[in-house]
Amino acid sequence: MVRVITQETFDDVVKENMEEFDMSPEEAVQEAVQQFEAQGVDLSNIVKEAVMDSIPGASRNELTATINNLSELIKKSPRQDDTIIEELLTVKEECNKSIAHKVFAAKIGTYNVLLDILEMCQSSNDIANAALSAMIALMAGHPDLLNERGIQIIISYLDNVNDECIQKKVLEWTKECCIKHEQNRQDIFAMKILTRLKVLLHQDAPPGIVRGVCGVARALVLDDDIRVQFGKSHDHARALAEEILCTLTDLLKKFHGDKDTVCDVILTLTALIVRNEFCQIVEEAGGLTFIMDVMVHYPDSEKLNRLCLKLVKGLAGNDNVKIKIIKHGIAPFLISAMHRHEASAGLVGAGCTAMAALTLKCPTNAKVLYDDGAPEVILQGMKIHLNDSSVQKQGSWAIRNIVSRDKSLVTGFLKLEAEEILKCAIKIHGNKCEFDAKAALRDLGIDVE
Repeated sequence: MVRVITQETFDDVVKENMEEFDMSPEEAVQEAVQQFEAQGVDLSNIVKEAVMDSIPGASRNELTATINNLSELIKKSPRQDDTIIEELLTVKEECNKSIAHKVFAAKIGTYNVLLDILEMCQSSNDIANAALSAMIALMAGHPDLLNERGIQIIISYLDNVNDECIQKKVLEWTKECCIKHEQNRQDIFAMKILTRLKVLLHQDAPPGIVRGVCGVARALVLDDDIRVQFGKSHDHARALAEEILCTLTDLLKKFHGDKDTVCDVILTLTALIVRNEFCQIVEEAGGLTFIMDVMVHYPDSEKLNRLCLKLVKGLAGNDNVKIKIIKHGIAPFLISAMHRHEASAGLVGAGCTAMAALTLKCPTNAKVLYDDGAPEVILQGMKIHLNDSSVQKQGSWAIRNIVSRDKSLVTGFLKLEAEEILKCAIKIHGNKCEFDAKAALRDLGIDVE
């Protein structure tokens, strides 16, 4: 078990080294680090130089001095904009060093100073931009600082500032506040953030804003806060889908030549289609045609093809859409993508789960995929990624669903050594994929215990 200590404990040992052994501040810090590391203590959460602030004659910690300077600068008139921006850059650089620096920065009041600057300098894009960059650096991976005042400032900027760069920074700050923090997500959602996102996501929205809105939307539907037993990710996804799903699907056509934006939009669509009717909305808005267009125009992009396959899997949750996907002719594109990117475990797994979803209780779809070469790509992928338990499990799902309602398809899998591959997966991975592999073997007509 990893041992950790508080900043106060570390500081006390440094001071003790100075008093008892007549060490200089720098020597005392170095000795304290060696002491704790020898005891197996993890010092990743400790800012070693922080103790200097309370030691007479020691060089002052840079971040502490910077925050004090900023507090004084924003009170002065006339305002020294260039100096404020320089100090904010220092805050950003210090906070980006480690999570320990973020924690220390929060302890000395950095968050409230940045809020003061954002409130006072909303009309100055240069200062606001620098303050937002510093705020993002402070709160990335450390979202507990957000309070009602911070949310009010986020809403105020989204409502009143039209500068694209500022809007992107505010959206990024909002996204960081939502990651691994369920209460922040609920508080931000309660302040009607959805209304602001919908306004930003108009047909003339620049790609940077679209990506920013998508990032916030995905963060709002996360369920990653281990401190909370039940979150509201599904409720948030439903509300977001009702408001922006059609707009997002339409924007796919507009940005079809912009890979980064297309990636973000596809990721967001996949995160939002949590109900049957939402799958129908995406299909009716031309989502299937767009998926095929992406796979045609970007055949060598592993990431885009993988995301498209995940979206197909999500859309196949609707039984009517599932049939339309195959009728639309996506099967050859799916098989081709798995052939072309067979070295990618992520894409092979996504392809297998898509086929499993498309063929679940649907023998007609199973026959189409079988005829297009599904057995070859599934089993080839399982062979290549034999040491990846996820691929073995996902491949087992696909095999089982394809053959379960049409036993005439069993022969093709057995000829390609499906039995040997599935038994080998069980031998290597044991409980991780045993249930799924045995289910596939059973539906292939092979006796299993």
